[in-house]
Amino acid sequence: MSSGSIATTTIPSTPMSIESIEDHQYHNSFLAMVERNQIPLSRNLLIILYLSHLLLQNNNTTITPYTSKFIHIQNCVGIDEFTGKSIYDIDINDTYFVIHSLVIVTFLRSFLMKWCFEPFASKFCHIHSKKAKTRFAEQSWSFVYYSISFIFGVVLYWDSPYYNNLDQVYINWPNHYMSWEFKTYYLVSMGFWLQQIFVLNVEKPRKDHYQMFSHHIITCLLIIGSYYYYYFRIGHLILMIMDSVDIFLAAAKMLKYAGFSNACDAMFLLFLVSWIVLRHGVYNYIFYHAWYKSVDLMKNGQCVEGLMQKRCWTPVVIDTFLGLLGGLQIITCIWMYLILKVAYKVVTGSGAEDVRSDEDDTDIELEEEEKEEEEEEEEVGQPIFVEKKEEEVVLEIEEDKYSFERDSFSSSSESTLDEKKDIRKRKV
Repeated sequence: MSSGSIATTTIPSTPMSIESIEDHQYHNSFLAMVERNQIPLSRNLLIILYLSHLLLQNNNTTITPYTSKFIHIQNCVGIDEFTGKSIYDIDINDTYFVIHSLVIVTFLRSFLMKWCFEPFASKFCHIHSKKAKTRFAEQSWSFVYYSISFIFGVVLYWDSPYYNNLDQVYINWPNHYMSWEFKTYYLVSMGFWLQQIFVLNVEKPRKDHYQMFSHHIITCLLIIGSYYYYYFRIGHLILMIMDSVDIFLAAAKMLKYAGFSNACDAMFLLFLVSWIVLRHGVYNYIFYHAWYKSVDLMKNGQCVEGLMQKRCWTPVVIDTFLGLLGGLQIITCIWMYLILKVAYKVVTGSGAEDVRSDEDDTDIELEEEEKEEEEEEEEVGQPIFVEKKEEEVVLEIEEDKYSFERDSFSSSSESTLDEKKDIRKRKV
């Protein structure tokens, strides 16, 4: 050995997979920081809003009118002579309530996932992998939200003038008003789907990222556009169709992650039937009705040059909405193809598995992956001796120290990486 070098003991590390590199890049990104801090960020915003409203409402300040817009439904226009309930019209100030709903949904989703659904997965479902618990918690939140939204939507539909009568969706348009309950339902739905876009882009992208992103964009355009143009009756029907199917999908995934394969297969079959009947049957009937009858039923609402109108339609407006509805159906058809692939697995005895999700969603798959990595580490062999300059050794030690300190800090937060993988990498 030369006098200018010293012997050091090193353990060759196995090359990181592309997925591992992407995990580390995302873990250290700004988006990951936002994702880990959804609870404190949304909680603090809500605390500031509510305290500002409560403490300043008796002081005749200029702040209270704005805080009230975030909290209360706006633009009551009178009393319904048949029901005796207050009726509401749309208003630009509804934007405040939508933002408020978005923040509330963000807080509830993150809080329930962390403090309710993940502990439930560990204690009662015996799910131990961090990623699998996160997936279970996500589907639990979806199941809870879609169930509540669907039930609320059915109650509203039951008391609506267009119950079992699609023509009433368009008759007397645009002179349609809303009850307090209906307006709350629609604005909260708007906030939820905008929040879905937020979550989709702050969390680590999955295989179906662009499909889901396209779906969420089209859904938000339809909800916002239908609200502005007083097409919220048909929007209400489509929301119920989508929510009802998603209940079965979320339930099937929860059973899958919990290890109840037979129950998962049964729930998947219910999901498949509801998907075909509602998203390809009822949905397309509503689409056909809108395309074939809406123009005649809304003939008095056509735009007339020089005439002041509350809302009016042109062929471009109608075609735009029909195009968005058609685009949503195209995405649904693509997903139907993927669902049929899963159905084939169920029929052949392989079991249901969502082909749109990450390949390592299940707890079993994660455990097998961990065993394989441990076996690879054991096959590395004994340490070898290499020659390095003293300055390189010092630099390497400092880098390892920094890496350890960074990992220790990250582990104290709500890390998006699997904890077991982090430990193994620090050992290497």
